[in-house]
Amino acid sequence: MDGDGKWSRASLRIFGDTLDPDMVGSVLGLEATPTHPKGELFGPGQTAVRRESGWLLQSPLSKRSGMIQHLKWLLDALEPQREVIQGLSRKYRIDFFCGFASLHGQGGFTLDSGTLSRVADLGVPLALDLYPPGIEEIGDDKPLPIQSC
Repeated sequence: MDGDGKWSRASLRIFGDTLDPDMVGSVLGLEATPTHPKGELFGPGQTAVRRESGWLLQSPLSKRSGMIQHLKWLLDALEPQREVIQGLSRKYRIDFFCGFASLHGQGGFTLDSGTLSRVADLGVPLALDLYPPGIEEIGDDKPLPIQSC
């Protein structure tokens, strides 16, 4: 958490029943952080089964960075591949997954019109996941959960 008791993280997620994570990384020219195959066991006790394969590109910025900084990093990495992303979106589910928490249980962030325009131009939905007070275990070295919706 930062001095205000807040943290932010953002990722691009791609999911699909027939998704090949290696192919996604290859066509985008980007290394995933991380991937998972359909059928993989996960969760407490490794008892849940992933229903789809997934590919994730997480902003490497600190969780103390603001949401706009995370999204701008992702957009800078992804905009040169706009046509590839739009092609992938016709076959797979893609979103920007944004996680936010506040120690006090209240808080937020503002996305400026320029960042919103860049997200809209890429054609990728933006999902916001709010974490309750006390959720601090998502460190800078741990990705947000990538289970599909």
